[in-house]
Amino acid sequence: MKKKRIIVVGLSGTAVLMFAIYSIWPTQHTDTESVQVAARETVSTSNKAALVATQPAIVTPHLSVSDDRKTAPEQKEITLPVDMADQFAVISSVYAAELAYPSYSRPLSVQDTQWLEPNRFVAVQAPVMDGNHTASLFLDSFRHFYPDPVSLTVQSSLPVESISVELIDVNTYQKLAAEQSLGNQVFFESDESWPSEIRARANIYFTTGSDILTADFRYYIPVAEVVAVAQPVSERADMSIPVTLSVKRDGIYRVRANLYTQSGKPVAVLSARQSLFAGEQTVTLKAHNSVLSDTDDYELRTFQVEKMSGFPGEETEYGISQKPVWPLGTIDVSLLSDEPYTPTPEEQQRMQFLQSAASD
Repeated sequence: MKKKRIIVVGLSGTAVLMFAIYSIWPTQHTDTESVQVAARETVSTSNKAALVATQPAIVTPHLSVSDDRKTAPEQKEITLPVDMADQFAVISSVYAAELAYPSYSRPLSVQDTQWLEPNRFVAVQAPVMDGNHTASLFLDSFRHFYPDPVSLTVQSSLPVESISVELIDVNTYQKLAAEQSLGNQVFFESDESWPSEIRARANIYFTTGSDILTADFRYYIPVAEVVAVAQPVSERADMSIPVTLSVKRDGIYRVRANLYTQSGKPVAVLSARQSLFAGEQTVTLKAHNSVLSDTDDYELRTFQVEKMSGFPGEETEYGISQKPVWPLGTIDVSLLSDEPYTPTPEEQQRMQFLQSAASD
């Protein structure tokens, strides 16, 4: 019985560690949809290879308990693969540094590509022509919005004579549209009836033969649009920026935007979550004094507008911004109080839990 208690405690500690890691940084997890690829499908013996779109692999941590009946009676203890106290000490140290900034106003650098380019399509070079060459199918973005056209380009070390592309509903396999073009690029006029998950299947004709590539992307009818951004207003330690949206559907919305200096330096990613009704609604983004070091001219770029899932099975929907850049004018940092950010009660509770676990 003693051995069983040791196993349970060890497993519970691992589960708690993983839960702590996930719960501490909930805003840092990127959406599953942000993993986008264009891929070569399975190569066949001919030049026209059969293809299968590459899907992002989701690795789920799991725990296994050995059967006591198969365990040697003389085994007295189990050695865990990691030192839990040391792991919690590392996590608590990192989390303490994170708490210097509020979750709604995080510093941004040129290395933070997941925030600087949240809608980037990642094309993968795949083998073609029996593996002797490579090519990729490239789209200018992963999420496309009606009524913008969809552009696909073949990037290859081989000259491309022409391409023929079909757009297919990923769930029903229904063909939505087809286009062909001389050269390596083709355009589609978008259709309001298209589904959200679409696969492009391209027959590519090189000077020495042909091959096939596929690429998946997302397509949305915008559920909201950023139509105005007001001048910032100082409120104690925060510079508040009112953002007006034209909302088509009620729901809980998350709005993100990147704060830049007018010269192009990334400063912070600002975010807010709020229940909105249809019509014109205002969401306030806040820049904390901890991310603002100088008085300068600023602007907002790269808006992300998400209507979040309200229940299991409901898909996330997206909105757009009327303009790619919204000037804010001069933000005078001297107008803000210099008080540091005070963590919320929930954040303080997490910190106390981690410190307690690290000291055990």
